[in-house]
Amino acid sequence: MNYTFVAPFANSDRISLHNSTVNTVGGDQINYTEESGLRLLYQEIAQVGAFHDSEDRFPPPQCHPETRKAVLADISAWITEQETRTRSQNSVRSTKPVSHYSQVPIYWLHGPAGVGKSAIAQTLAERFKDSHLAASFFFSRLSPRRNNPRFLFATIAYRLAMSGDTELRAAIDTAVRTHHGLLGATIETQFLELVVKPLRSLPREKWENTIPKIVIIDGLDECQGSDSQRRVLTTILNQLVDQNGKPRYCIPLRFLIASRPEPQIREILDRKEHLGITTRIELGDNYSTSRDIERYLRDGFDKILRTSDAMRDEPSPWPSQGVIDSLVQRASGQFIYASTVLKYVEDEDSLPKERLELVLGLPVGDPDAFSDLDALYRQIMHSNSNISRVLQILGALHCIRSDLIELIEKVLALSRHSVSVALRRMHSVLEITHDSILLYHKSFTDFLLDRRRSGEFFLDKSLHHASITQGCMRIINTPKNSNLLELQYALENFLEHLKHSKATPAMIDDLKEFRFCHYLPWNLINLKHALFNGARLDYHMYIHETFINCFAYFTILGEKFPDQLQNQISTWSKLLTHGFYVSGIDKKYLHFIPELEVLFAFITESQHHFPWSSILPDILAYLGYNFHLQDLSDMFPFGPIICHLDFHSHTSNDWYYIDWLDRFPKGPICTWNDWHFIDLRRGHHSLTESYLKTIRLDSHHISYLSNHFWSWTSHLQRSTHELSLVKELAKTVELLDDEAELQEVIYYLQNFPDKCPEVENTICQYRERIAALENYGLQK
Repeated sequence: MNYTFVAPFANSDRISLHNSTVNTVGGDQINYTEESGLRLLYQEIAQVGAFHDSEDRFPPPQCHPETRKAVLADISAWITEQETRTRSQNSVRSTKPVSHYSQVPIYWLHGPAGVGKSAIAQTLAERFKDSHLAASFFFSRLSPRRNNPRFLFATIAYRLAMSGDTELRAAIDTAVRTHHGLLGATIETQFLELVVKPLRSLPREKWENTIPKIVIIDGLDECQGSDSQRRVLTTILNQLVDQNGKPRYCIPLRFLIASRPEPQIREILDRKEHLGITTRIELGDNYSTSRDIERYLRDGFDKILRTSDAMRDEPSPWPSQGVIDSLVQRASGQFIYASTVLKYVEDEDSLPKERLELVLGLPVGDPDAFSDLDALYRQIMHSNSNISRVLQILGALHCIRSDLIELIEKVLALSRHSVSVALRRMHSVLEITHDSILLYHKSFTDFLLDRRRSGEFFLDKSLHHASITQGCMRIINTPKNSNLLELQYALENFLEHLKHSKATPAMIDDLKEFRFCHYLPWNLINLKHALFNGARLDYHMYIHETFINCFAYFTILGEKFPDQLQNQISTWSKLLTHGFYVSGIDKKYLHFIPELEVLFAFITESQHHFPWSSILPDILAYLGYNFHLQDLSDMFPFGPIICHLDFHSHTSNDWYYIDWLDRFPKGPICTWNDWHFIDLRRGHHSLTESYLKTIRLDSHHISYLSNHFWSWTSHLQRSTHELSLVKELAKTVELLDDEAELQEVIYYLQNFPDKCPEVENTICQYRERIAALENYGLQK
């Protein structure tokens, strides 16, 4: 016997009947017993609370008036099966041409966490509840019933039974009563028996005229477990299309599915057989999200201004447009950020202006201001099984100056594809392609970098910089195992990471074993290799930066690790101060070695970067040198420059490193065994001597030289101790009037190893000059 319910139960929820008889005027008398199929179905789903109008979800998220108009219009056109020629193909990624998209049975609305997917689904459910909406189910990760797929198709079936068609109600009731154990069966069986078969039993004309067709499933990614999410999708899709992608046309329902872009969901919908029955929207800034958030914030603050007693004397508009713009930028497309700000500011027990100032001052302000947003981020982080690996990658992403997955894997010494696999649960906050990673929201960075908010997920950047520094050292130490991408990154960024690193025991151990003698030549090798392949580079600027980096290395070590690395700092800095060995020079340019000593002495003492191509030639010319910068490239024509700070201490490892250079082309006029010492002390000596001569013989150039030759006495202190320089100092003493410089000269002379009469006499001259200047100052 079929039981037919009439009007009193149409569109009703939470019916409770116990051995009752219901009399309906104008209808048949129906005995409703405890064994009724619909009664059992209702008991199964009564406490789930997944409907769009369930009390458990009150107040539900909704789109603010005048926001999300474009995306709502697009989906509404699909729901009502209307064509929309104004639909933007750039903002909607559709798997069907625009002229057919209204007919496809699956519409996937996806986007990262917090962008407002649930608000859009809720708004559409309310808009079409009296017409096209057949059923809705809003998953929730935090609810043990709303995160369980076993209730999904029972809920859809119950809503269909209450939709107003008596034949459909009867068919669903019969299915429950006659199929014992159906409510405990698999979701595949439930969908077939409770939804598909009852709909198939109806005449086809009813599909077109009386049956609502839209099912809204929100938050599919919040359904427990990746396997459950796959099962829900495949259960629906298998009834819509066969394995060859041919539509089955077995049911009239169409499904709006909203979720984050999780890999397991995308993988199912991207299958070839499913492309023809799906269309999709990526909910990002394509739909003027920033303008909508601005409008939402402005209306929210206007409401606070109108309703808060504490704001009665505040002039409108409040806050300023600049503050609104700043909040919109921080939101990065997240409505949840904007709603959290408004909720925090409008707290009735606080002053709105003070609360807003705390928001703008975060992370210095109140760490509880974004508690809702933080809960969302903590939930995303907790979903990862290998959280230590995820934090390692996120730390690298926030420290490495690149978003390339390959580089991150190389620097962290991870195997290929490790990053993509580890971040499979992070697609709601990260845009992950086959080769790069991008953060969707700045607020996620703010969360991770504030220990008070993120707790166990806090990213200590100094620790991650230390890890990356270790990776850079490993790459520099083992060039044969590295490609040009990672080698170039390590060379260019090693010092920056070292500068920001925490002194971890592991990094200290690696620094002790670091072959710094490789760092200097590899910078030049990398440059020369690029030049050999036709790259356009500022060669002299690169050399300048390379040598400055070498000195910076020891400066950083001295500042950050003075105790742990005292021996290494002392040994290598002393060697670098003296000079270095170089090979690979064309023999016909060997006479330029003294000029190289001058050049490198000059640039290693530089404290700023200048357009060397225009300034340095002039300075060298004023000082009497004939060296031209373009000669640098000609000096090393057959491959890289190779250098070593202490040629006589080569180890077997160093030699394998040099052997690797044989891959570069070279000619008979140059061999790697021809080493030449670039004595920086001689270069400093020559510069100091030339500068003193210029003071005496060409004083009108001194003002120009002084602008760039900022401390000639620093070159003096690094010079060799030779009598020729003492003679120049003696000749120039009367032209010097800076007491600090005069004292520097005395200090240099006092450290002379051979206290000959010329040195003692010159010291006396400089002391007399200081006394004369002091006396002149007193008289004046």
